[in-house]
Amino acid sequence: MRDLRYVFLKEERHLVAVACCFPYREKMYVEMPFLEVRSPLGTNLAFFSQTSEHACSLLRELEKIRRKVKASGLMIMDLKNHELTSLKNQMTGFTEFQVDDNTYMDLNFSDFEDYLGSLNGKSRRSVRATLNRAEKLGIQCVFSHDFLKWKDTVRKLQKYLCDRFRNYRWYLSEEFFSALETYLKNEAELVLFSREDVPLVFAMSLNSAEICQYKFMGTDPKYRDYQAYFLVYYEGIRRALEKRQKRIYFGPSTYEFKEKIGCKREGVFGLAAFRNPFLNVALKTYIAMLTKAGKRIE
Repeated sequence: MRDLRYVFLKEERHLVAVACCFPYREKMYVEMPFLEVRSPLGTNLAFFSQTSEHACSLLRELEKIRRKVKASGLMIMDLKNHELTSLKNQMTGFTEFQVDDNTYMDLNFSDFEDYLGSLNGKSRRSVRATLNRAEKLGIQCVFSHDFLKWKDTVRKLQKYLCDRFRNYRWYLSEEFFSALETYLKNEAELVLFSREDVPLVFAMSLNSAEICQYKFMGTDPKYRDYQAYFLVYYEGIRRALEKRQKRIYFGPSTYEFKEKIGCKREGVFGLAAFRNPFLNVALKTYIAMLTKAGKRIE
């Protein structure tokens, strides 16, 4: 899915800075070829540097890659606020921008019932009603690490969502599931909901000992009335609590619903620069126009 490149900086055989990047065409009225510094799954920072000198060294190497892949600019993505502040102090000539907020929940609960007790009465009743309705409808929930078994089902459900928004950037390839099987067998996990063997919704989580991140989702629009979409969140929270994880991320969008179930918002930022000074001025103007219109770069 990604033509990944890596830059490693060592001093006296010690790793001191690193970056991960890949070429991508970003839509800015017209498609512009960028070299994006971004983790392969788009969940965490992919530019690690503690000093301005190290940052400059990384940028010099990234510039060589940018020229090789014939990209017009460099874009550093998925920065949290403190990471943005740190990198801004290490480099010049970059324009700051904000992307859609991420959502998260700190799991300071003993179990799922304790979590429900933390919600207000209306939200708690809504969660229970959805879970009870799913039980009456006979909706089944499966958590699985068997990525090859479910890949066709998952891709079909995800394509519904991609078609709806006409955005295929994160549409998972067949090879992606083989890679999950090989490299992330224990860290990645699928959750699927079905009724009478008919798949309704899927989601994928990426896990460490303390953090759960939901990154991908797909749903069959013909069965929207079953409200299985909401089950992803409720059962995801239940699963993370059972695994004693400390925080769960649910990604951007549907903020009103997520805040009702206890999620908070976290700002996500980026830095971008064109090699061409004229395009750099145009980029600043474009970002200012997006900000004024309340829109964000993807």
